[in-house]
Amino acid sequence: MRPDERTFRKHVDGGSFQAGVDRDDWRLISIEWPYAVISVTAPPRPHAPGEVALRFELSGYPQQLPTAQPWDADANGPLPDALWPIGDRFSQVCNPSWNRGALYIPCDRLALAGHEAWLSQHPAHAWNATRDITHYLRIVRDVLREPAYAGVRQQAA
Repeated sequence: MRPDERTFRKHVDGGSFQAGVDRDDWRLISIEWPYAVISVTAPPRPHAPGEVALRFELSGYPQQLPTAQPWDADANGPLPDALWPIGDRFSQVCNPSWNRGALYIPCDRLALAGHEAWLSQHPAHAWNATRDITHYLRIVRDVLREPAYAGVRQQAA
């Protein structure tokens, strides 16, 4: 097992991640290194799923930032654009017209490229090698919990 995978597995077995599982904030769906699928519990909204699954690419973890994309855990593939979460900040964080392969937040590897000013503008959200995956998950959870979270882009009939 590679050091990055060993560290990640230690983190998801550890107290911070497991406390989030116990609170029903998130759950680990799968690990196929260097990928992991983790779902974050979403507040109830009409015609919306109870969770948002993210597929993380974790090469070099934790020294390198993770990157994650919305994921259809049942189909084991990228989440169709119509099912991406929406609502004020979440429409910015989860924006398929910007990049289907990443979330637009300061702790995402792909999003940070070209947005280095975020490190000083949003230091509490920035990633560093002392953080673990729960840092990223908490940011997603907090955005989902905002009152403006409205479910998914295309409501089911």
